Amino acid sequence: MAMSVHKWLMNKFKDINKDRMNRHIEIISKESGKSRFYIKCSLAWNFLTQGTGYTDYFRGHFIDRTREEKKTYATAKRFYRLMAYLNDEEYIVVLGDKLIFDEVFREYLKRDFINLRKSSPEDLKKFLDGKTTVFAKETKGEGGHGISKIIVKDIEDVEKFYHECKEKGQFLIEDAIRQHPDLNQINPNVVNSFRVITLMNKQGQIKMIANALRVNQDDSVVIGCTNDLYFSLGADGKIDSNVVDDYGQVYDTHPLTGVKFKDVYIHGVKEAFDMCVEAHKRIPQCRYIGWDVAFTVDGPVLVEGNEYPGYGLVQHYALKNSRTGHLKEVADHLGDEFNQIKL
Repeated sequence: MAMSVHKWLMNKFKDINKDRMNRHIEIISKESGKSRFYIKCSLAWNFLTQGTGYTDYFRGHFIDRTREEKKTYATAKRFYRLMAYLNDEEYIVVLGDKLIFDEVFREYLKRDFINLRKSSPEDLKKFLDGKTTVFAKETKGEGGHGISKIIVKDIEDVEKFYHECKEKGQFLIEDAIRQHPDLNQINPNVVNSFRVITLMNKQGQIKMIANALRVNQDDSVVIGCTNDLYFSLGADGKIDSNVVDDYGQVYDTHPLTGVKFKDVYIHGVKEAFDMCVEAHKRIPQCRYIGWDVAFTVDGPVLVEGNEYPGYGLVQHYALKNSRTGHLKEVADHLGDEFNQIKL
């Protein structure tokens, strides 16, 4: 986080997906009755004054929020400053590098992995022996990018495969996660990712403050690269929010499998919350962490940690029809300390 917030915001501006932004504007215009020109001006004003990206604006439903309500929403600028305050830059590498993460949190993975930086082709051959499916991962890939699903029996030359992975920067090879039937019935094509946010206050108390389960709509084998569906879960394993997509559409059934979301029950949700709180104790220098969890036949397991997790999933206006955002959840746990943070 050494980059200045202004430079970081400009980089975000340069990376705007104009097609996606225009689709968001079209939806806002249709729902609010405001012109596209008005919305674009409002977007620009909010970006300049609050560091609000177009997805922040859309998910927070800023077209219909008061000034005080807007203050409770995480935005690109506010969240960047919040993470800079809460997370020690010297320690975020533990979360940002998948190889380091796997070593530190090995007991919470419940699966085998190998580090190609320290291993030979012969080591890899031994690792693959007896396995059917593995995943090759870039060490710092985000949003499902840089991940390849590998069918072991299709590898004709292990040494060639070894060098190909290293050339791609895929130094981490992990055993496949066996997803729990509760999730397979929704979408069996991918390991669906459960985001759990834990926050440590000044007194050292760690609390789960938000969560969102992301599921693919289609048959993609990697999560996070399409217009997924997401919803939050209660500790009882039941969905406690609407099921929405990136554009605010609400779903009663999964479009691929036809599963009715009102009937969904996920085993191990409370165990997942407890696991993330316990794991957080290993890195108290990072006070805000976004954990990615998978529900397996052996219980919940950690997939990875995030030092700068996407906050949009947990404050989508259509998720719980709330008029306050994620910063209220942060403020409630931090107490008076929150008012000391310059956002």
